[in-house]
Amino acid sequence: MLILKPALGDDCFIRYLFSDEGNENIVLDFINGVMIDLNFQTFNNVIILNPSPTAGFSLNLTKYLDGKESIVDVKCITEDNEIVIIEIQLQGNQYFIRRSLYYWANSYSSLLSKSENYTKLSPVISINVLDFILFNDIKDFHSCYLLKEIKHNKILTDHCMLHYIELPKFNLNNNKEKLSSWIKFFKGENMSNLIKENNIFEEVEKRCQSFIDSNPLINAYRKKEWNEYFYKDTINVELKKRDYDIAKNLKQMNIDNTSISKAIGLSIDEIKKTLISFFKLYINSFIIIVKNNFKKY
Repeated sequence: MLILKPALGDDCFIRYLFSDEGNENIVLDFINGVMIDLNFQTFNNVIILNPSPTAGFSLNLTKYLDGKESIVDVKCITEDNEIVIIEIQLQGNQYFIRRSLYYWANSYSSLLSKSENYTKLSPVISINVLDFILFNDIKDFHSCYLLKEIKHNKILTDHCMLHYIELPKFNLNNNKEKLSSWIKFFKGENMSNLIKENNIFEEVEKRCQSFIDSNPLINAYRKKEWNEYFYKDTINVELKKRDYDIAKNLKQMNIDNTSISKAIGLSIDEIKKTLISFFKLYINSFIIIVKNNFKKY
């Protein structure tokens, strides 16, 4: 049986969790956790409008597995017709600020057609969960930006709200109720501990099992994780194989070990170990993946 560790590394599962129909209560709990953290109004229910910019989760799985989208790009609507957009991003830089502004502006402008009145516009809340540091001069892991008048610190409107949650800044001392448990979830906390803090994770655990039981999804997940894991080791494998091939060819030419050592920059003992190390790398890689992803009861 496959056991998933709930963390951003399990990006296929995270995408499923925030995008799949039936997970609205889970998404609502996360949104309210963000809002409570900075004393904003919470919501009673949400409807997931679009799991991605183009279509549903299953239709975008291939595109996602090719690495062309962020982990999660979800748009929701609340009972008050407020729009909440959620993006979870593994890497980025200062230009992500412009990206998030563009996404907010695009969502806000799409609320009206040309002939409609501006009174129909409603607030758009942008929540960005980042696995990198965006604001080096701010210690808080959760920051929020609004449109304000500079002199009097007066908020112009509540229609523009951008939240940035920087996971690397979080530590266990940041005990902030619901949001804290969600950050721990993203960082890979044990599910049994999360359930003790927030009962929504009982539902998350059930959805995790549902994800595991969905063969097309989990097969794609396994394939993606397998490919990514071995891609990281490709260079090391190729270098070890190159050294072995060079050493073997030189040995066949009756070149002495000292000369071979100088040619490839390895000691004689290292040359002898190269072949063994080459095969061990594959074996160990396989064992690690099995241990991380499979558990037999």
